[in-house]
Amino acid sequence: MSKQDVNKLVAPDIGAYFEHGLPNLTTNWPNGWMSANDLRLLFNVARKTTGPVLEVGPWLGRSTTAMLLGLREREAAGGKPVYFDTIDYGITSVAEWRERFDEQLKPNKDQGRVMDAVYHPGGTIAVLIRNLKENRLLPYVTNIVRGDFNTCPMSRKYKMIFCDATHDDTEIKDNLPRLVTLGGKGCTYVFDDVITQDRADKICAHLDVKSHFMTRTIFPERSKRCKLLVVETN
Repeated sequence: MSKQDVNKLVAPDIGAYFEHGLPNLTTNWPNGWMSANDLRLLFNVARKTTGPVLEVGPWLGRSTTAMLLGLREREAAGGKPVYFDTIDYGITSVAEWRERFDEQLKPNKDQGRVMDAVYHPGGTIAVLIRNLKENRLLPYVTNIVRGDFNTCPMSRKYKMIFCDATHDDTEIKDNLPRLVTLGGKGCTYVFDDVITQDRADKICAHLDVKSHFMTRTIFPERSKRCKLLVVETN
C-alpha cells in the first residue's frame, strides 16, 4: 500500500469496536488463545453486522462464541437474524494434523488440551459443537462445515468475515483471493494473529480498504495478547 493510498483511508471509529462488554456465559469460554479484548471486538462487530457472517478456522469455538453472543444480542435488540457459517478442517488424528500443518503434534501442546480435542470422538468439530451447545448458541449457527474453505462451494456474500488462516506469506497468497470473492460490499474483515505492520500491509494489498487497525497497537501489553487486524472495505 503506497503512502498516497494510506492518505486516502478513513480513520476507523475504534471505540465502536469495544462499545459493549462481553455478556456472561452459561459455562466457561472454550479453550483457545484469544484475549478478552479481542473477543470483545469480535462480539461488537457481530453485534452490529447487517448481513451474513463467515468464520474460517473456529478451532474449538472461542472466537465462534464471541460472535454468536453478538448475533444473539443483535436479535434481542430487534435485529433480523443473519446467516452464520463456520468452516474448519476438523482434525481427527495426529496423522491428519501432520498432513494439514506439516508439523508433529506434541502430546504436551497447550498442556495436552490440543491432543485431547483431536482424539475426542468426532475430533475437533465435535468439541466445537459441544461447546456451542453448552452455551446455548447452536441455534444461531446456520452451517458448520468440515473442510477447506478454498474448495468448499459457498455462494453468499458476507458482511463480516473472521479468518484465522493468514499466518504467513503462503497462507495470505493462498487464502486472500477467495476471501475477497466472499466479501460483500462494505464487508468488515477480522484477521487473527496479525501483530506486524508488514503482514497487515500484505493482507490489505488484496482488499479495497476503507480503514484498518491492529488491536496490538491499542493494547500493546504482552499479557493481553491482542493480535487482530480489522479491515473495513468499501
